[in-house]
Amino acid sequence: MPEDFDDKKVSMIGISKEVESNQTGIHKDLEGLVLRYLDSEFRRPIADHTRIAFEAAEAFVHTFQAPIVLDSGCGTGLSTLNLAKRFPENPVIGVDKSEVRLSKADARAANGEPLPNNIFYVRAELLDFWKLAADAKWNICFHALFYPNPWPKQSGLRYRFHGSPIFPTLIRLSPELEMRTNWKIYADEFRFALELASKHLNWEAKISEETFIPSEPISAFEKKFNESGHALYKVRLLRGERPSQGLRNVSSRA
Repeated sequence: MPEDFDDKKVSMIGISKEVESNQTGIHKDLEGLVLRYLDSEFRRPIADHTRIAFEAAEAFVHTFQAPIVLDSGCGTGLSTLNLAKRFPENPVIGVDKSEVRLSKADARAANGEPLPNNIFYVRAELLDFWKLAADAKWNICFHALFYPNPWPKQSGLRYRFHGSPIFPTLIRLSPELEMRTNWKIYADEFRFALELASKHLNWEAKISEETFIPSEPISAFEKKFNESGHALYKVRLLRGERPSQGLRNVSSRA
């Protein structure tokens, strides 16, 4: 299951088409799927290459005495780089399944742009990586999920993260999660799923959805969508009473 948009769909320079869908609101099947998956366990076998990649990431994480920042579906790694600069004391892990996209992150370093020493890129299947991180009880202080593949056709609900069996694992990974998208229905559904899960699990949580205009786009996708005039949305989950410094840092700059 792809973690973010197909590069070919956003290959136009300076302009990107808005998401088109035959769906007009929150999917009628979403509530049933979320409740079903909250009472089940994600059991898909873990890909060997992801297990090996996770072990390398875990070795990197253990060299720090600070919680982890996770950038899921990091694409070319620009968002990971920006997060690493904003969280200089924390290990920042960027995960994407595309070798082509991650090679662009390596190219930056090869072209003389040094990477911060707290950054680590991982090529892995994202769903498998989340399961391994959850099983290892990683201490993730902030989880970024920027511009995931919207699967905009009505039939694509089960491929969206909030309509997938991985959703319970996703929302348990960190007390602070921020998802960004340029499709309002995805934002509405994600917020709805978070609210449903929070009530079902009896969490004390703050859940918000808002539009925003980034002063400094955090990723290549965000830059393209913003320059193309798209409305941008962010949905946040904050569990517990006190937000971390990390969330305030991210929110104050976009």
